[in-house]
Amino acid sequence: MNEEQRIMDKFGKKYPGHVPEGYFESFVAGMMETLPESPQVPKQAPMTMWQRLKPYVYMAAMFAGIWLMMNVFHRVSGTDRLSLDNPPENIAQIMEQPEVMDYYTPTSVIDDMEAEMELSETYSNMEEFEKDFGYSLDPEYARIKINTEVN
Repeated sequence: MNEEQRIMDKFGKKYPGHVPEGYFESFVAGMMETLPESPQVPKQAPMTMWQRLKPYVYMAAMFAGIWLMMNVFHRVSGTDRLSLDNPPENIAQIMEQPEVMDYYTPTSVIDDMEAEMELSETYSNMEEFEKDFGYSLDPEYARIKINTEVN
C-alpha cells in the first residue's frame, strides 16, 4: 500500500479545522472598533506665486550659470584665435621652432636647463660629483653603470 492511501484511510478527507459561525461577518466590525481614530489631515494651503515659479527660476539661473562658465572658458582658452588658416597642427609646428620656443618657455625652466647642461658637462663621472657634493648613491643603485659616452 502506498503512503498516500494509508494517510487517507487513517484521517479521511474531512478537514479537521473549522471556522466559528458568523466569524467573517463580525470580523470587520470588531476590527473597526479596535482601531484608533485617524487624525484629521489639515487642508493644504494654496501655493503662492513664488512657490510655483521657484523651480523655473532655479532652472533659469542654472542655465545662465552654465552659459557664463562656457563663455569664460571660451575666452580663457583662446579658441577664437584658431581658424582654418591657423589649425592646431600649424601652431604646434611653429611652437617647435627654437626662437618661438624660447619666447614661450618660462625663464625659470631655461635657467634650470642651462644649469643642468653646465653641471653635466663639468663632471665626466659620478665619483667626482659624489666627492664635490658629498652625495652617495643608495646601495641598490651603486651597481648601475652610467654610460657617459655620446654616440
